[in-house]
Amino acid sequence: MDKRNRAQGWKHAKLSGHENEKNMKELLQSNDSGLRDALKGYSEETISSVEIGGLNEKDVPCILGRKTKSKTDCVLVLGEKAKYNISIKKSKGGQAYLITTDRFMRGFEAQMKLIIPENVKRAIHLFWGSAADTLETVAKHGVNKEYENYKKRVVGNTLNAYDGTLYNELLAWFTKYAVELFDFCFSKGLSAESKDWAELLWFKNTLGENDLNEIFNIEDLKKKVKKSPTATYGKIGGGTTIQLPFGFVQWHLKQMQFHYDYDKLKKLTDSEE
Repeated sequence: MDKRNRAQGWKHAKLSGHENEKNMKELLQSNDSGLRDALKGYSEETISSVEIGGLNEKDVPCILGRKTKSKTDCVLVLGEKAKYNISIKKSKGGQAYLITTDRFMRGFEAQMKLIIPENVKRAIHLFWGSAADTLETVAKHGVNKEYENYKKRVVGNTLNAYDGTLYNELLAWFTKYAVELFDFCFSKGLSAESKDWAELLWFKNTLGENDLNEIFNIEDLKKKVKKSPTATYGKIGGGTTIQLPFGFVQWHLKQMQFHYDYDKLKKLTDSEE
């Protein structure tokens, strides 16, 4: 029953997200005053065009070859020159990115032009359960064995019991590359071309679920994340998540699931320069 309800919840979130985007397109095209208020500081010019992906979003060139989905939900043109790629969030918290470990590591290296150390890759494979000896590691070192055997992954404290170096290096890597992780999850993703990268995060819900209506500039947020890059293991279940300045990343169906947190982003923007 729990699995069915969770699946239904994800389906609802996806469909309601597309409905929210559709509503925003209609409101923007009608020059809705509430949405225009959020755009103050970007451009006061008339809206020339609005493009929304929604259920019919197009695939774009992928950094790994073939095609992928863009992080941009809406392309907004104001006047003749002001063009913005926008990622729309309708809730204060939710999924920002869901990706397999191998695809994440390959894509992150290609997109950010860096090499992930082998120790970090090993730790990622264990933490997200894609290592061949994951259950063997749980059997010998597990601190939350019932959960770990069910999920087929290790938690932070188990990783530490197995190899303290891997435990520390994984956290140090997430701290060191917090800015790049934010950029990857919210702007670039696996999109190969800069024209497909998101520039703004717009928190807006047109479905009556909350009263959010705020825009964050992704480049500005990256600067804020750089000043507060600390990553920590979660405190529940022996460390099932890695907490980040903009949200957290957890295990979900053998994949890396990055979450955003509006309150964390708001705290970053409210911090002193």
